[in-house]
Amino acid sequence: DNSDTPDEMSKVTGGCGGKSKGGKSRSKGVGSDVAAVRTVKLSTSANGDVVSTLRRALRNDDGTDRDLLNDLPAGLRALKRSGLDLVIEFHSGKKLNRADAKVCLAICREELQEEYEVSGYGWDEEDKWGELTSSESRLLLFREAVGRRIVGYASFRLTLQGECWNCMEGSPCLFVYDLLVLPEYRRKGVGKQALLTLEMAARKARLAYVCALVTSASALGPPFLSAIKGWRDDTAAVLQMDAADPDDDSFRVYAKCVDTSILQAEQQSQSVQAYARQLAAQLAAASAAPP
Repeated sequence: DNSDTPDEMSKVTGGCGGKSKGGKSRSKGVGSDVAAVRTVKLSTSANGDVVSTLRRALRNDDGTDRDLLNDLPAGLRALKRSGLDLVIEFHSGKKLNRADAKVCLAICREELQEEYEVSGYGWDEEDKWGELTSSESRLLLFREAVGRRIVGYASFRLTLQGECWNCMEGSPCLFVYDLLVLPEYRRKGVGKQALLTLEMAARKARLAYVCALVTSASALGPPFLSAIKGWRDDTAAVLQMDAADPDDDSFRVYAKCVDTSILQAEQQSQSVQAYARQLAAQLAAASAAPP
């Protein structure tokens, strides 16, 4: 059913898949190119491992696109609670039915065009269409079980953290561009279900992070993501990348680490820092005490 009209649509959270204020497209991505072993040096400590990890996540043994939902519990293919009766489908962009792609584009246009323009990121319809239907794109579609109407979608890629700068830099991640639903399906757990599914897919694929782009003008994205356990504003980290543009303030990057080894290292580092602060305070107190 392609009858959705603009006034029927609303967002859970929005990403940045169009062109930046400088006209540079970020939606071409690096995901499938990494899996195809692009001849560019990866800015990581284990280049071969990174390529192998992404290839396994993207492709089956016979070279066909891997359906990420097949590796997850069957219950994640449906959402039946709070009056909802939805089915959840996985698609690769290049095989997405063009009628369905047009519905997704219409939702995105209505919800994000003004936000893209206000933020300075810029809206480009052709660029967004290319993002949705590219060979690198992966999508979850949320449909009504009866009627088959698309009521929301998540657009994402399996790539590296440098995706936001169109560079092969950082750790393997699942990068979310858009997460959008119609208004009558908001506040019923659809967005959280989508993020949970994507997080489980990232863990299964042994990726390090789930990342999401939001424009600097987004009013809904930051509070939605920040309210979910483990998510944080990770913009400062991606700005440290070699390809980063420190003057580009049109978007922010939120992320959740799903790599146990990284999480353990962070916890150990935090414990050491806390102990160091405690010692420093004790030394300061001892120095200030009268002889």
